[in-house]
Amino acid sequence: MNEGDNPQSKSRRNFISKLLMGGGLFASSALLIRHGIDYVFPSIETPPLRKLLIGRVDDIKIGEAKEVHVGESTLYLIKNEDGYKVFSSICTHLGCKVKWEAYRNRFYCPCHKGIFDSQGNVVEGPPPRPLDEFKVEVDKNLVYMWIEEKSRRTV
Repeated sequence: MNEGDNPQSKSRRNFISKLLMGGGLFASSALLIRHGIDYVFPSIETPPLRKLLIGRVDDIKIGEAKEVHVGESTLYLIKNEDGYKVFSSICTHLGCKVKWEAYRNRFYCPCHKGIFDSQGNVVEGPPPRPLDEFKVEVDKNLVYMWIEEKSRRTV
């Protein structure tokens, strides 16, 4: 008589296959439910912020802007009467790069003639919203900006 013909070995094999199939089905169902809940109710946690030195108080005068490079991004540090501001150089219309026009005290997007004032607000053209602005802090003659810490986890 072969081992495969033994009714006890068939029932063990049947039990193990049902256990593995049931466990896999349970695990995949649990993951589907968990990710479904995360999709419907996303996390409202604020991402961690990082403080970066971007200039000195003496670097620019009121009404001037300085181009600052942070990683692959280009930003503008501008000094107005009410203090410092940092704006993205990316136009909110189609992602073109804006230029600072010091003689007109404005940001200009040459691609579609979008114009932003020195506060980053849309003055003219197709951009739907103001330039992206970053939080700024001045401490001991140094100008810092706060940016979101990039996640190192890969999805």
